Amino acid sequence: MRVKMKILILAIICLLTACRMSETAPYSTVAATDSDSAAIYQDQAYEEMFNGSLAKAEAKAYRAFLLSRDTTMECDALSLLCYIYYREGKQEQLALLMKTISPEMYVSVMDVQSQVERSKARHKQQALVVAIVVLVLLIAALAFWYARRTRALARLYQQRIATVKQKLEISETKVGIDVLHAIINDHNISQMGKKEEQAVLKTLPVVDESLAETLGKATSPLTPKETFFCIMEYYGKNDRQKARSFCCSEQAIRSTKSRLGKKIDISVLRSE
Repeated sequence: MRVKMKILILAIICLLTACRMSETAPYSTVAATDSDSAAIYQDQAYEEMFNGSLAKAEAKAYRAFLLSRDTTMECDALSLLCYIYYREGKQEQLALLMKTISPEMYVSVMDVQSQVERSKARHKQQALVVAIVVLVLLIAALAFWYARRTRALARLYQQRIATVKQKLEISETKVGIDVLHAIINDHNISQMGKKEEQAVLKTLPVVDESLAETLGKATSPLTPKETFFCIMEYYGKNDRQKARSFCCSEQAIRSTKSRLGKKIDISVLRSE
């Protein structure tokens, strides 16, 4: 009787120690080697218990008790088995173990439950923390990917815009040169308007910077016809040549010249 009492008391003490160890390493209750079958079964019993498989845990704990080769291991296995019986509600089996335990020690056995539950709660909390960390890392990775993708798309759009702009500028330059060529060679420019005027104004700073600066000194915006008139005047075209290019009468050319004189000093164009 006294021997059984000592064994049960020692078992409960060992269980308390095992529960404390489970707070930091629930799956490593003892320092066992690969050859220590009892320790391996006991580890498996704890693992099954924390996974909620009490029947498997009971079988593993019982097997660990049978294979135990020293008192310490027997106490660990017995204390674990005692707790598993309590969790399973196997009152008869538990009563057989508890008959030799005093009421004070029974309270200690009940305290094992709270310790194990706290260990399980801590284990779940750690799993939750890990899940949150993984989620935060995933969100951070997605944010980093989205930021890089946005910057890459922005660079791509800028490159495309620059390419289109360059093509437009080349196109406008060609139009501007064609307009200047038509004016200098007395071609028909009667159908040319704002588009051609803008193209030639963008081309002039490259072709003739002095003429571009003179046109920029106009006191008020010039119409396309007035701009072309100024270019003709700059290149020494007479009223007859201007009338032929505009497909109008010389009287209309003189009227244009009169209106243009209020915006720009035409004599300056001749002296350039």
